[in-house]
Amino acid sequence: MSDEPSDFSSRLNPATVSALRLAGWHPGRNVDVSSDIQSLEAQGYIPSPVATDFLESFRGLKIGPAREDGPNFINGEPFFVDAVGVGSRHQDESSAIGSAIGGTWFPVGWWLSYSHVFMRQDGALAAYANGLIWSIGNTPYEGLDLMVSADRPLICVHAPRGMKPWPK
Repeated sequence: MSDEPSDFSSRLNPATVSALRLAGWHPGRNVDVSSDIQSLEAQGYIPSPVATDFLESFRGLKIGPAREDGPNFINGEPFFVDAVGVGSRHQDESSAIGSAIGGTWFPVGWWLSYSHVFMRQDGALAAYANGLIWSIGNTPYEGLDLMVSADRPLICVHAPRGMKPWPK
């Protein structure tokens, strides 16, 4: 995530970049997250280089939304990058995401309806709330664009038995 500004900007919706800047992000931002990573590792989470880079760039930021009228959902809440806040109480959600769609998931923050956002080892993002699991993006860039700029439909990839997926 510590790409050069021109490369970074070319990977994100301009509205997402603007929202990031309004939230306090700037090219080259690098926050020390070593204590966060150690705390989460002690709880059984396995960090990846992409998750660590993501947190170094965005930890502590409350981003957007730049667009609230998503194609199939209301994107009325910011994305708050807080790995420890999510991870310290929600290991079961990380495991549920892994069981439903595969992989090992690391906490990164909060989003829509206080869903908890996790990152897979390869950088894919998913969110969990009340048993529902949403695919947020295959890369951190796709995920940021969805959570901040609502640039495509929100896809529910798992709902518990007896619960209707939202959105449809």
